[in-house]
Amino acid sequence: MRKFLALIFFIAAQGVFAQSTTLLIARNIGKKVLDDGTEIRTFGYATKLSENPGIPGPTLIYEEGDSVKIDMWNVSQGAPHTIHLHGLDVDQQNDGVPHLSFEVEHMEHGYYRFKAPHPGTYLYHCHVVSAIHVQAGMYGMLIIKPKGNDKLTWEGGYSFSRDYNFLLSEIDTNWHTDAHLLHPIGHVKIKVPPYDPTYFLVNGSSGTQLRSEAKKVFLKNDNTFLRLANIGYYANRYIFSDKLNASVVSSDGRPLPEAMVSDTLMVFPGERYGVLVNPDNLGDDSVKIEYLNLNTLSVKGTEYMHYEVVEELSANTVSPESFKVFPNPFTSSLRLTNLSKESIKNIAISTTSGQSVYSRVIESNSSIVLQVEHLGPGSYILKATTESGNEIRRLLHKF
Repeated sequence: MRKFLALIFFIAAQGVFAQSTTLLIARNIGKKVLDDGTEIRTFGYATKLSENPGIPGPTLIYEEGDSVKIDMWNVSQGAPHTIHLHGLDVDQQNDGVPHLSFEVEHMEHGYYRFKAPHPGTYLYHCHVVSAIHVQAGMYGMLIIKPKGNDKLTWEGGYSFSRDYNFLLSEIDTNWHTDAHLLHPIGHVKIKVPPYDPTYFLVNGSSGTQLRSEAKKVFLKNDNTFLRLANIGYYANRYIFSDKLNASVVSSDGRPLPEAMVSDTLMVFPGERYGVLVNPDNLGDDSVKIEYLNLNTLSVKGTEYMHYEVVEELSANTVSPESFKVFPNPFTSSLRLTNLSKESIKNIAISTTSGQSVYSRVIESNSSIVLQVEHLGPGSYILKATTESGNEIRRLLHKF
C-alpha cells in the first residue's frame, strides 16, 4: 500500500511541476558576420550539430517550479566548457563555476539540474576562462515566467500585453583571432589585447542589421514588458522618451519594493532589469542605448531600438521578432531563423526602387534557406507574407 501511495504521489507531482530538458551543444567553430560584412570566428551554444552557434545563444525559457535539466554536450575539440547560471538560486554543484562544480571536456556531457525559482530574467555563460569565452559568444538569456500566466511579471505583479528581450554586449575583433581564442588550458597566464570594441550589439545585431529588423510594437495606454540584460564588459545607458512612461519594476530577477519611474537607466555588466512602458502617444520613435567604457564612463558606442506605438493590433501587425535573417549583410544565401508559430507563405525580394529580383512560395517553415547568389551588391527589401499580413526586412549585399 505504501509503495502504491508513493507511486500515486509521484505521478501527481509530475502534473504539478513540468519536467524540462534542454540540450546545448558547446562549439568553438562558429562564425558571425558583422553589420559591415566583417566575418569573425566565434564560440557559442547550439541546439543541434548542423547549427551555427549564434550570438547570443538560444534564449532558455521555463516556468516557475519546473524541474530543469540542461544537458551540455561539448564538441569544441579544445578547451573544456561549463554553463554558469548567472543569478539563479542553484546549489554549488550546478552553478557551473570550474573547480567548485565541474568542467565538461571534449565529447563529454555535463548535466545541470535545478528547480526553476521565482520568475525573473537571468543569464547563462561559460565560466572557463570566462573573459575570453564570453567575448567569444558563449552566453545567452534565461527567463523564468510565472506558472500558468506568461503575461504577468510575477504572481501578484504587473500584467502586460507584449514583451521583448534585450541582451546587450560588444565585440572586439582583436579578441576573435585563433591566437587568443585557442588559448592554453590550465593555470597559466593568458595575454589578451586591450579591450577596445567597435561593434555594439543588441541581441547579436548592430548598425544596419538592427535597422533592418522590424520595429517593436507597443500599444497605447497598455503595458509592454522589457527584459534588459547586459553580458558585455561596458555599461549600458538606456534613454527612454518621456512619452513611454517607463517604470523599472525588477532588478536581477527580484521585484523592486516600488516601481521607479525614470527616463534613464544604467545597466552594468551582469545586471538585469525589468521595465514596463506604457506610452500615451501614437507614432514612431526609438530608445537610445549608449555603451560606456567603465574606466572613463565615456560613450564609445550608440544603438537605437526603434518602435511604433499603435492604438490596437490590426490584422496587418505581425507578431514581433517572428523571424530573423542571417547573415545580413549577405553574399550568396540567406537563412531565416527564430521562426514563430505563424507560417510564412511567400517571400519576395526587391530592389529599393521596387524591381522584383526574387520570389518563392514557402512550403515548409522548418528551415528556410534562400539562394540569392545572382544578386549584385546593393540594398534590397525582403517581404515575408503570412496569414496576418506582411513583414519587411532590409538587406545589404556584401561588397
